[in-house]
Amino acid sequence: MNDSGFSLCFPRARGEPLCRGVIKAEAGDFQVMEQLGFEPAGNGEHAYLKIRKINANTGWVASQLAGLAEVRPFDVGYAGRKDRQAITEQWFSCYLPGRMDPDWRTLASDDIEIVAVTRHRRKLRKGAHRRNLFQVRIREFDGDRADMEARLECIRDNGFPNYFGEQRFGRGGRNLHYAGQLFAGERVSRAKRDIYVSAARAYLFNRVLSDRVVNGYWQSPDEKAALYGITKKGSPDPEPAGYEAWCEGLKRLGIKASQRPICILPEDFDWKFEDNKTLLLSFGLTKGAYATSLLRELVHYEEAVSE
Repeated sequence: MNDSGFSLCFPRARGEPLCRGVIKAEAGDFQVMEQLGFEPAGNGEHAYLKIRKINANTGWVASQLAGLAEVRPFDVGYAGRKDRQAITEQWFSCYLPGRMDPDWRTLASDDIEIVAVTRHRRKLRKGAHRRNLFQVRIREFDGDRADMEARLECIRDNGFPNYFGEQRFGRGGRNLHYAGQLFAGERVSRAKRDIYVSAARAYLFNRVLSDRVVNGYWQSPDEKAALYGITKKGSPDPEPAGYEAWCEGLKRLGIKASQRPICILPEDFDWKFEDNKTLLLSFGLTKGAYATSLLRELVHYEEAVSE
């Protein structure tokens, strides 16, 4: 239990790991490469930029693009937020109808590289990508190597529970605290409302999935569970016990129901021990899946403190 009063310690599929380690000791220890799943058309009103960034926040990069192009923040799009303390490659779009591109090279720095620039007919919206490719290095590895090997093979063959990662809930789960205030009638900005609603739905999903993990009914990649909201017929999904006020709040806000897979099978999953204390993982995850949800099944990890 944290300061917000919400437990974020959801049960693991294979019990507590017998190993410990450190992630993100260096930016290169956590690398993410976004794959769109489609080719930009090469023409259109939206500039598309593939950007490689080091220890830079996605929202900050978007604001820099908007400032350089002299457009509204809304006119800059991206498919998803990527980890700040990492090396990541991702696409951004910028709405420039009837306008030439500014000199994007002025954004280049030690932390920002413009990898590619093209055009497309539509804005890049959240969730528009197909998958993310990860390369994650676990340092200071300590524990039962045989247990680690067994867990790696099991995840490769059977997948892992598709929990939302703790980052969805804010530091210490504070977004859940604010979600409760929102559903109690407190007014917030549209941007914050979306963050709190997203956190609440993710938490309700994790609660449902945790029950399935405990009961052993989670290992079907084809099965989905609800992200709570109102269905097309106007009837909501069954309300999770104990969270009736949240469910009523979501209905009052007109949030539409959707579905999320309960199990994720990583693509191209591979690993190697670089030395006795360092494990390198590489894998692909479909959009919306969290690398940290895979990692927590393998190891009790700590994130190195960034300066």
